Amino acid sequence: SLGAHIDKFRTLFAGSSQNRGQPEPIILKASVVMMQMFSWLLATFLCCFLAVAFSVEEGTGKFEPWLHELWSKEGHPHDPAPEDAPLELRISKGLGPKGYNKVRVSLISHQLEEFTDFKFSYRQQFKHRWTENFLHSTLMDLKPGANKLIVGGRDVVVDLPVENEGIRGVFWSDPCISSKWINCKYGERFQVYNRSIDMLNTVYKDPSMNFFSILGDNFYDQTGEITKTIFPRLSADVKRRFLLMVNGNHDNWVCGGPECATARDNFGIGQMQYYAADTAASILPPQDDVNFYDFSANPDDGRNLSTSWPNAGTNFLQYHKLGNIGFLSFSGAADFNEMKPYFAEACSYLVESKPSMVLLLGHWNKDQMGCDTKMTVPAVHKELLDMRECSALHDRLKYMDGHTHCNYVQARNSAQEPYGFMIGAHGMSDVCDAQYGFLFLDSTGGRVKFHYFEVDSEKKGDRYQQIIGCVNAHGGLHECTHLAETWLDVVADDQSANLIEI
Repeated sequence: SLGAHIDKFRTLFAGSSQNRGQPEPIILKASVVMMQMFSWLLATFLCCFLAVAFSVEEGTGKFEPWLHELWSKEGHPHDPAPEDAPLELRISKGLGPKGYNKVRVSLISHQLEEFTDFKFSYRQQFKHRWTENFLHSTLMDLKPGANKLIVGGRDVVVDLPVENEGIRGVFWSDPCISSKWINCKYGERFQVYNRSIDMLNTVYKDPSMNFFSILGDNFYDQTGEITKTIFPRLSADVKRRFLLMVNGNHDNWVCGGPECATARDNFGIGQMQYYAADTAASILPPQDDVNFYDFSANPDDGRNLSTSWPNAGTNFLQYHKLGNIGFLSFSGAADFNEMKPYFAEACSYLVESKPSMVLLLGHWNKDQMGCDTKMTVPAVHKELLDMRECSALHDRLKYMDGHTHCNYVQARNSAQEPYGFMIGAHGMSDVCDAQYGFLFLDSTGGRVKFHYFEVDSEKKGDRYQQIIGCVNAHGGLHECTHLAETWLDVVADDQSANLIEI
């Protein structure tokens, strides 16, 4: 501490007055201590500057007592799961050009599994990070409607929406439950752990729900312990739905950016294997539909981790169509020029597949903390519309992000029609008033609607029981939108007659 350095400095100079015949060693020691004091002050200044500039507060370095109590009762996240534990399934849409019916089915476990009733083409221990886990995955053809699978003796029903029919799903961003790594200011106040799990488990009892998406900074988790505290407690009804994951700055560097990177950071490597998406990396040799991730960047090869992101942007670039909505998601940690050809391919697919709307999903709304100017979500939205391959999407290309921990309509055009949406308040603090909520997309009934549900906030107070009570009583969020703010409500036209050929 600074006080210890000052005390040492005083002692040395006290010694100097008693040993005036030998001043040089004492002065040398004093110089060392002065340098230590200077280094400490500089580090403190940088830490405080970054915290103020980026609205990030340092964590406690310890997991909360309630988490230790939970783990003591139910087992630590890194312990092998009980035999009767629910399957850790991941369902993701296949990359668009592979065909609408392509679906990736994956399983996360603590050991290699080999089932007689279901064949996984990929069966490997996680590489580089979160290596206590094993990933099993396969890309398969499913038919529109209900598809009954049997995995390890368990029945799993995957509902693939009919192409061009409406879909429903929920978006989160920046969810936090623990202050170990970064201060989760409102996690306990808003009861994010219990309420977020209970809300999802309740909402996804509704058979009309199709997907769930998290837009980055997924639990502020370097080691996977927090993530694996959440997911096993999500119901089978949540985990059989399509999952869309976005990579955020804290998913790469738990402190928030490359300036403070350490060798223990995740760099999105454990994260991408845990969420198991089908991405653009899978169509770039030597990858394929079996070995679908690019592991060529090794975070432990001695590189400068503050200047080199040890991952590939194509591992996070997803694009596909689900029902009548197109999705394009990416990591802002990648380089725009490297990603531009893949953005062009994504747009070509989305123009050809003619969804009613395309959602550009990312994390960063600002060029900071590992994201360049051209890779923020608003900037990529603008760049895409300037590209020949994407321009035909025009005003049907909307975007959604987080990073700033607020929930609001982020951008409107000259006619005051909204096209950008932020959903980053889910336990963290920021410049806005304390908020905790989620976004519900409903593209059924010939319209595309975004309904924002504020679960708790400074302004509106605690509305959790009112919202979850309505869902329980009436069977779904679509019956409770009177409790939400409608951020978007537009006609979901058949776009085949409206697209400009390029």
